[in-house]
Amino acid sequence: MQCDVFVIGAGPAGLMAGIFAAKEGVKVVIADGNTVVGRKLLRTGKGRCNLTHTGNANDFVKAYGQFGRFLKHSLYEFGGDDVRAFFGELNLSTKVEKNGCVYPMTDRATDVARVLQDQARRLGITFLYGKKVVGVEKRPRGFEVTVESKKVESKSLVVATGGVSWPFTGSTGDGFGLAEGFGHQVVAPKAALVRLIAKEEWLVELQGVALENVELTVRTGDKKVKARGAMMFTDDGVGGPVVFDMSRLLADDIAGGAGEIEMFVDMMPDVDAGELNKLLIEKCSSSANKELARVLAEMLPRALVLKLCCWVEPSVTVLAGQLAKGKRKELVHLIKYLPVTVTGTRPIEEATVTRGGVSRENIDRKTMESKLCEGMFFAGEVIDADGPCGGYNLQIAWSTGALAGKSAAKR
Repeated sequence: MQCDVFVIGAGPAGLMAGIFAAKEGVKVVIADGNTVVGRKLLRTGKGRCNLTHTGNANDFVKAYGQFGRFLKHSLYEFGGDDVRAFFGELNLSTKVEKNGCVYPMTDRATDVARVLQDQARRLGITFLYGKKVVGVEKRPRGFEVTVESKKVESKSLVVATGGVSWPFTGSTGDGFGLAEGFGHQVVAPKAALVRLIAKEEWLVELQGVALENVELTVRTGDKKVKARGAMMFTDDGVGGPVVFDMSRLLADDIAGGAGEIEMFVDMMPDVDAGELNKLLIEKCSSSANKELARVLAEMLPRALVLKLCCWVEPSVTVLAGQLAKGKRKELVHLIKYLPVTVTGTRPIEEATVTRGGVSRENIDRKTMESKLCEGMFFAGEVIDADGPCGGYNLQIAWSTGALAGKSAAKR
């Protein structure tokens, strides 16, 4: 079999690469070890598929932090608005939620995978399902790819094999070994967008308790990082979107052996300490004969309130009007600066995305082509680049996939 562009991986980046290559009029083959396309894509956004986020290219560049410069060109070539227009042309409308996240109007990731697969077929792309790539050899006119017992000759190659998170979806790090075989540096994979483990034993008592809006603050070395959003207490630490974002910010510190990291949780970030103190005075005065826990439960989950009250005033039946000034200040401090000692993350297999991958230094950011191997391109999570929660990581897949596919076809 012969083709112009061979894509390894039928995830979001691989599908987009194949589609954009085929639009240039070349013959494309996509191979994937799974028997269905987009297996990991189907699980994104809890099955709803958070396609992208609102904002222009510069907003995305800023959100990606240290990876922004590398991703900038691909974002200008195919950004968030382009993603929405792309799916709109395939008759899959999108909607924007109040937090800026963009979802398909149907709220079904299966519809996203379906329209991508249908478009690929319309463009004449050949799929090799359930076929694992076992070897890639460089040839004078391109590559010889061994797909199990089949040999495929291709002029260009796009590696879109994903990372090592959620390995049950097929992301097992195969692309890292392939890249290293051609001389590329691979940054050691780490868990990102994952639950954090903490040492406090009381956390298990609050397992399942959720807070819609908190601000997390961590000081590590000479830097101070913050994240804001929803959080949930777990049996061994904390989870939820804001924790996932913080895990990404701390990924290098944790992997680098930083040891215990002190994190502070502000459970009412929209109210400063002084205002909270006044609010408690007012509530305790107006409800002096009510139990303190009942009064505080108007602001925070009851299970959490009972724990706070036990720390400040051992008697959970204490009345609001009996709360002493010093105890009130302790309560304010706990609400604004609840300490949680982070000791690590859950395993990388549980992480939503992988931090690490093929070094950006080895990739031309204007084409996604390897600087070390002519005709080889990279797209998606296999690259050492990641973003926060909210559709940013799928946007990396769409943008780098589109750029890699178009560049591979032109090559």
